[in-house]
Amino acid sequence: MRTLENLMNRLSDMDSSWWPFLHLRPATDQLIDNSLLLKISIYNGPVYGGILSFILVLPEIQDLSLLDVAANAIFYTALFPVLFFVTYKYTFALFWNRRARCLQDQVQE
Repeated sequence: MRTLENLMNRLSDMDSSWWPFLHLRPATDQLIDNSLLLKISIYNGPVYGGILSFILVLPEIQDLSLLDVAANAIFYTALFPVLFFVTYKYTFALFWNRRARCLQDQVQE
């Protein structure tokens, strides 16, 4: 479990993991609470949703109407912030917060 935590935190510490929203990354001893996670999800979710929508529609683009393409894009762009929030909360944020609590405890001692 410790190895997984170290790997996840190493990935979270990379600037490229936060780009282009590097300003949202908290200090390593600061918790990622639901309000920060909501901001992260609102910024990142539509980006990933739009990319996935494009990837899924591309093979069938000639068979779909413009309305179908737009509906698909709207669906994934709206869905992904929710999926991003839930996924991130129980993966990266979980391990980030474990480390942040340990760092906070070290400062208090």
